[in-house]
Amino acid sequence: MKRVWILSILVLLPVSFVYAQQNSGLAEEFTKLEDYLRNPKLTEEQKKKNFENNMVSSVRSTLSKRLSNPKKDLKDLKFQDLQMERQEGTNTFFVKYKNFYFQYLFPVDPETYITSPSEEIVLEKPDGLDLGSNAHKEEKKN
Repeated sequence: MKRVWILSILVLLPVSFVYAQQNSGLAEEFTKLEDYLRNPKLTEEQKKKNFENNMVSSVRSTLSKRLSNPKKDLKDLKFQDLQMERQEGTNTFFVKYKNFYFQYLFPVDPETYITSPSEEIVLEKPDGLDLGSNAHKEEKKN
């Protein structure tokens, strides 16, 4: 019986070792492919195009839920119509379009990936409101 066990081990151990060596290349290929897909090498032009598309589609999507006739109102929406500012070190953007103000938080860098915001806040500025005035500040009593 001992001989059977020893013979089995001698036969099966090299077979499993050879099989493991053949599959180790597959794991390495998978890791390389995953790294390539997660970290794309984009030109500045591609990054700019991704960013512009992401911002315009985000504003279009947000306003299509708020406007009564979005096809007509957003027909002429272009990237040049947007004013924006990125909060340093984050994927948070503040955007202005006409009298609408948006805060978008993207899950990934919108320059690198085609994405939609994971969080959005929309504010509509009332006509005639002067943000420079101190309309909401209480007057100090003497």
